[in-house]
Formats: sequence, C-alpha cells, structure tokens
Amino acid sequence: MNSLVTCHSSRKIFWSMILVLFIAAVFRFFAIDSAPPGWRDDELIEFGMDQRIVQGWRPLFITEAEGHEPVYHYLHAGTIALFGENIIGYKWLPFAFGLLTVALTYALARRMFDVRVGLIGAALMAVSFWPIMYSRLGIRHIGLLPWMLGAFYLLYPSFTAEGTKRAENRKKIYLSVLRVLGGGLCLAAGLMTYFAGRAVPIILIGFLVYLLLFNRSILKRVWLPFAAAIAIGTAIALPMFIQISQTPGGEKRTEVVGGPLIELTKGNLQPAIDTTLGTLGMFTFSGDPESLYNVSGRPVFDWITGPFFYLGVLLSLIRLKRVENGFALAWLLIGIAPAFVSLPAGSFSHTLAAQPIVFVLTAYGAVEVVTWVIDKMTRGQDDKMTSRKIILSSLHPFILSVIVVIGAALTIRDYFGTWAYDDFVRFQYHAPAREIAQWLDQNPDVVDVAIGTNPNELILDPVALKLDLVRRDVKDRWFDPETALVFPAQGYVIVSPMQLPGAEIMSIIETNGVLERNESHPFRVYTLTRSLGGFPPPGGEFNHHSLLLTRLRLSYEKNRVGDALFLRTFWQIDDADRFQRLKLFVHVLDAQNQVMAGGDLEAVNFAGVRIGDGFWQLSRIQLPVDLAPDTYQVELGWYNPDTGERLKLDDGSDRFLLEPIEVTAP
Repeated sequence: MNSLVTCHSSRKIFWSMILVLFIAAVFRFFAIDSAPPGWRDDELIEFGMDQRIVQGWRPLFITEAEGHEPVYHYLHAGTIALFGENIIGYKWLPFAFGLLTVALTYALARRMFDVRVGLIGAALMAVSFWPIMYSRLGIRHIGLLPWMLGAFYLLYPSFTAEGTKRAENRKKIYLSVLRVLGGGLCLAAGLMTYFAGRAVPIILIGFLVYLLLFNRSILKRVWLPFAAAIAIGTAIALPMFIQISQTPGGEKRTEVVGGPLIELTKGNLQPAIDTTLGTLGMFTFSGDPESLYNVSGRPVFDWITGPFFYLGVLLSLIRLKRVENGFALAWLLIGIAPAFVSLPAGSFSHTLAAQPIVFVLTAYGAVEVVTWVIDKMTRGQDDKMTSRKIILSSLHPFILSVIVVIGAALTIRDYFGTWAYDDFVRFQYHAPAREIAQWLDQNPDVVDVAIGTNPNELILDPVALKLDLVRRDVKDRWFDPETALVFPAQGYVIVSPMQLPGAEIMSIIETNGVLERNESHPFRVYTLTRSLGGFPPPGGEFNHHSLLLTRLRLSYEKNRVGDALFLRTFWQIDDADRFQRLKLFVHVLDAQNQVMAGGDLEAVNFAGVRIGDGFWQLSRIQLPVDLAPDTYQVELGWYNPDTGERLKLDDGSDRFLLEPIEVTAP
C-alpha cells in the first residue's frame, strides 16, 4: 500500500514539475519579437564576438567591451551556427539556460529543504520578472546560473549526514569522485562565463566558514571534496586569469561600476553604505534603477510575496544550526555582496548569483507559514482524515499557487506591458530597427533603402536589422537625418519617429521624395525621385578614389564673429570599394594654418553605400566670439576615426580648400 502511495505521489510531483517547466517555457518564448522590443547594444556587440568565433577566432579572454569571459560566447557561437543569424539562433541559448535554471533550482531546493519548497521556488523562478528578464536577453548573464546550480547540486549531498557517510564500496567512491570532478568543472565554467561567477567558490568557502563555527562534524566530512572541487575549477580557469593579468586594461568593469569600492579603499565609507542600504532594499522597497533591465526602481517582490522572503530569511537565522539554512544564508549574503560596493545599488546584474536562493527562501517562508496555519487549524483532531483535514490539505497547494499567480500577473503587466512599451526602453533596444525589418519583410518589392537613425546607432542598427530580417536581399544604408541624407541609386528613404529629420534635411526629402501614406507603421517612408536637387557644383571635383564632391554651398547666418558658418555638400559614390568608418572634418584656418573653429561629423555608415548612391552632408561651425575679424580659409576632408588617417586626393593632398571667407566684427 505504501509503495502505491509513494508511486502516486512521485507521479504527481513529476507532472507538477512538468507543468512548472511548461509555464516557464511559455514565459520565455511568448512574444519573443516584442519583449524586449528589439536588440540591446550589448547583444549586438556580443553577436559580433560570436560571429568571429564561428569564423575561427579562439579567444581565451575577450578584452573588448570591458572584458568578457569566453564560455558563453563559444556556446552561443554554436547555436548561431546551428540555427542561423536570426532571433532563434541568438535567443535559443538564453531560453534554454533559463529553463535549465528553473529545473536545477527545483532539484537543489528539494535536496536542501523538501519537494514543496522545490516546486514553489521553481514556479516563482518560472514566472517572476527578474529571472524572465535575463532569460529573454541574449547576453551572457543567464549563462552563469546553470553552472552555479550544477556545482551546488553535485556537492550538496555531502552536506547531510547521509551524504557524508564514508563510502563502503567502490561504486560509492566512484560516484563521489564524479561529483567532485563535475562540481569542479561547473565551477570552472561559471568562472569563465560571467564576472559574477567569482562569487560561486566564495559561496562555498563562506559555507565552510559557517560549518567551522556551527557544525564542525560535517566540516570534517566535506572540506576535502569542497577544496578539491574549488582547486579543479580554479586550475581550469587559471589560464584565463593569467591572460587577464597580462592584458593592460583587459578588465575595466571595476573602473566602470566599482566607484563605491574604489572610495572604500580610500577610506570613504559613505558610498558603500549608500549602495549597501539600496541593495538590501531591492526586495520590496526599490529595485534596480536601470531601465535597461527593469521597470526603473521596481523591487523584486510585491508586498504580498515579499514578506514570505523575509520570513524565509528570519527562519533561517532562527534555525541557523541546520545545514540547509546556513548554506542558504551564506549563499544569499555573498550573492548580493557585489552590489554593496558597486553601482547602481541593487543592480539585478551584480546580484545575479543570489537570484535562485532568493526565490527558494521565499518558497521556504511561504511553505512554512501555510503549513503552520493548516496545522493550527487541525490541531486537537484525531489522526483520521476528517473532511476538514481533507479540505485543508487540498487548500495547501492552492494557497501556495496563489503566490505564483500573483507573480505571474505582475510580470505580464510590468514586463510584457509597462517595460516593453517604455519609450526609453524602445530606443535603447533598437525597436525602430525591428519594426522596419518587419515592414521590409512584408514588402518584398522594397530592396534599396536608406534609413535614418540616431548617430550613436549608425554601427549597431544595421546589425539589429540583419538579425530581424527574414529576407536577405535588402540593400540598406544608414544615416543621421539631423545632419545627413543618403539617396540610394534607386529605392526608398525611411525615417524613424525617434530621429526625425532636421528642417533642412526634411526640405530636401520633400523636394526629392514622395511620402507613402501608410498609418500602419510608426515611421515615415518616402519613395525617391531621380532628381537629386540641391546646389550648383563647386567648379571642381574632390575625388577620394570613390568619394566625389558634386555639390557645395557655404553660407553664414550674418557673416560676423560669433555667428554660425554652414557648409552643405553633396557627395556621389563613384566606386564599388567599401569604406571603413569615415568622419567629415570642416575647419576654419587662420593665416598660419591654425584651426580657429571647426567640427567633425560622422553621419553616414559607409559600409552600406553603393555605386551611384549620393548623400547630403550638413555642417554647422560656430565661430568663436573672440575671433578677430579677418580673412579665413576653410578646409574640409575625410578621415578614419579608428586610425586618424585622412583620405587622400588624387594629387596626394588630404584636404579640399574652399575660397577664403571674410569675417566681420559683430
């Protein structure tokens, strides 16, 4: 009879966990093209790294973008090679890691506490904002959690008396060795995945310190497997750390976010106190302020679920001598500690290592309080299963499920609603590029396009468009519509509402293009005519082998000191060669050839321009108020901002000199 009951219970638990994983999958796969509303800069930068790995690059440590550990990038390169350079190829890995994190959270929580805590903890992970945010991003943060949970799961059996009995046969010894090896490999992978992975061995060391203080009998049994696993993980990751130490500026994250830590080393405690208090309040008071990864200031929990987390922490303090509670507290404290000395306070990224135990402790508190209430209501009754006991027993999972439902409802409202449609989030996540890609897929006759975007996104927006496009025949060019306008040899101009054209560019567009009246998309599309319009030619050609100056006009506001100088040039692409990044420089020179005023402008992404294309470039130079009235020379030309090298004219010079200008007194 007992075996039948056990079998039924196991089957029920199995299907309950399948349901949790199904819900987790829905929350991670649903609306993948609208939440996030596009691609984060970090995703696009990391995509470039992954592409190079696919092509044969084999870094031990990636020094770009403040330093990146390599393991996640190698795995990501594999999924991109397998599924293609698209949203599925890019998002599959974080989705999979997100589901694996939910499953491993259940397995570890069940081993630490019981099956109810495991199920509720996993269910909260499945539907909560914080885990879902990182499961739906392509960046490497989510890659840490499965490795960390895997290491803890493999090493945890030795925490308990049953798991720490001396092996009585070779099979047990063999399994113990495999656990240590597996734990060491997981530790190494965590260290080589994300910066926060360095907290994982520290958590284990912190637990050993706890055992030294509260449970030395278990310490004697577990210190050697722990030490062996940490040694294995450190040894595997050591070559990476050696390369980091030998690379000047190889890791800049501490300089970027570690202001409170730097101040702490100088004896200034106040910044660290502020970030510590902000981090401790992230659970119910005010969470991560960065809109990139949160509804700014949204705490981890609402005030219905949050008290269960605090109760779980309190019960662990009260039951500190229990191994599972001691491990949970060591994990929590060390996991959130990086945010004590970094910016911003309560950063969800910097506290990522604590994420699973936060939800496990919440489940622990909820299970304990619901169990206590039901026991209180049935106290004094005999052991028979009365109708009241049966009803209350059935209410137990229902009440716990309510907490999960509340979390799911708030996530749907805040993540898929408020956050995904926030204007700042849409801008930061290149939402216009995704919407343009969707429109282009729906209009296969549109092949040649010039797209206006923010000048800071000229390099990354084309990458975002490529990832979102289903078709591969689109010939896209990109420009900043405040100061430039690209004319494809034939085709269309598209301008996003987030970067509306300046007045003069708008007049050129309206002169040379017909607005397509279509209210179904949130951007303007103009069909180009072949008339390029503009100003008369300057009387000579400025030919950089491929760049041909065909229109030029120089004008003033009032032709006086302190006023603005305007330069309008039109350039024709006369060669099939691809350019590197180029900036246009315009300088006002005195008689000694010294620069008195000027400016540099990068308003066109030259990687997309083609033979026959042309583009307007508008430059505005403010003349200094202390400039002496005189005759001045104006020079213009192009240079590569990465190398500083100027493009050359056919005669070997590197600039085009305009007619001298007279500047009068104010």
